[in-house]
Amino acid sequence: MLDVIHRAIADVLQERGLDQRVCYTRVTVVPPDGTAVDVECSDPRVAAEVQQRVRSVPGAEGVRLVVLPAPGLPDTALVASAVADVRRDPSHRSELVSQAIHGDAVTPLKAEGDWTLVRLDDDYIGWIRDWHLRPWSRQARDAFLTRAGHRVRPNHAVVVTAPAANAMPVAELVVGTPLVCGEVPGRGWVAATLADGREGFVRRADVEKRSRRRPTPAALEATGLRFLGIPYLWGGSTPNGFDCSGLIQRVFRLNGLLLPRDSDMQARLGEERQISGPGDLVPGDLVFFGRSREAITHVGLVLSGGGFLHSYGQVVVNSLDKSDARYSDRLASIWQFTRRPGAPKSPSRRRKPAPGT
Repeated sequence: MLDVIHRAIADVLQERGLDQRVCYTRVTVVPPDGTAVDVECSDPRVAAEVQQRVRSVPGAEGVRLVVLPAPGLPDTALVASAVADVRRDPSHRSELVSQAIHGDAVTPLKAEGDWTLVRLDDDYIGWIRDWHLRPWSRQARDAFLTRAGHRVRPNHAVVVTAPAANAMPVAELVVGTPLVCGEVPGRGWVAATLADGREGFVRRADVEKRSRRRPTPAALEATGLRFLGIPYLWGGSTPNGFDCSGLIQRVFRLNGLLLPRDSDMQARLGEERQISGPGDLVPGDLVFFGRSREAITHVGLVLSGGGFLHSYGQVVVNSLDKSDARYSDRLASIWQFTRRPGAPKSPSRRRKPAPGT
């Protein structure tokens, strides 16, 4: 029976173009006699299809379907830490697969010990330690975002208890964190309220107005170049460390587009460019790399100078042009195609995967 259930889950996910990064499933044999099997699933359509496929199998009467979210959880949770790690399994030893920042809203799916399984705003699913989360209603989320007309501008900024350089810290935040900014209490400072209600002061130079304008290649490039030198981190998507797709997702997110989390998912969006060589690359496009077109593992952002920005040991600029001093023979040998990213999505909802190399 277990083999039948696992095969049904795998088949349904494949047919729907899903995987465990965006659709959580777990099959558990229930004690004490082991005659029942619980099948947890975060997608009711997948759950219904799996149930249909195992219905006629002997022993199917012992299969119990559990559709997440589990009862008793808040409909939304606030990420209250500056950066919260998202892991594959509920353990600090488990693989880091993504990150969320203060002010992000996540959907709790189930609780297990000190961990909560959540769906992020790009649909990626993973585990966050409870100490990073606070219950948050959709109404409270919407009300805060309506008031939060500013965001953190530099890669890192500190909120302090008083408008003075020697004041005690309240929080250290990363670029893009939304803030409600009030009156200017002193030269060079503004009052700031965080999503979790904490208040303090931040340097005026460290905040900027939130913009909803469509990004331009120049804006994407300017954003990306601010991250040069930041070290590679598998699963990283903040200035604390980036993997390749986490870097691209953050650059586009800061410019109003929410892309999927992984390079292979990003490679499915938008329009493919028909180009004959590096000289035809268009700034703002994405270049994708891998062993084949069907096995994309790396991504970079094309810049105006002919190179491309990516996270490769650290955030660097390389080139696919042999005449360029930044040329990378290894990457040129696995360059597969170039795409213009798809239609814009507001950075607060839908679709995601896991990190790329």
